Amino acid sequence: MKTYRIQFLLIGAFAICFIAVSCANKISSYDDFVIKVDSIHLPVTVAADSSFDIEFYGTVGFNGCVSFKTFDRTVRNNEITIKTIGTYSNSQVCPTVMVYLDGQKLNMTIPFPGVYNVKVVQPTGGSLSRQITVR
Repeated sequence: MKTYRIQFLLIGAFAICFIAVSCANKISSYDDFVIKVDSIHLPVTVAADSSFDIEFYGTVGFNGCVSFKTFDRTVRNNEITIKTIGTYSNSQVCPTVMVYLDGQKLNMTIPFPGVYNVKVVQPTGGSLSRQITVR
């Protein structure tokens, strides 16, 4: 009789632990990725030391677990390289919706006159390029 009682208590304790662990909040996990940019809008000419916006358009993803995160930009000589970074969160049920950049803006200021090449890195390794003249 004592053997059954100990087994019953062990099974009960295991079941309680299992239920407690399965009901606990899941730890969020995020994965960053490069967003495919379909097009950008920027002025053709700007004045040196004046701020301007570059608007980005494209599809971030196909469900509500993806979102725009940030821009990663590098300026070397007369080339401005921009990565549009998105993030995927697998911590929730993902609603089926399209998520777009919809003109997400990157504000920039270029201090020196010249012709600059704006290069937007694509996830496939290619790039989308435009020129801007700074006077």
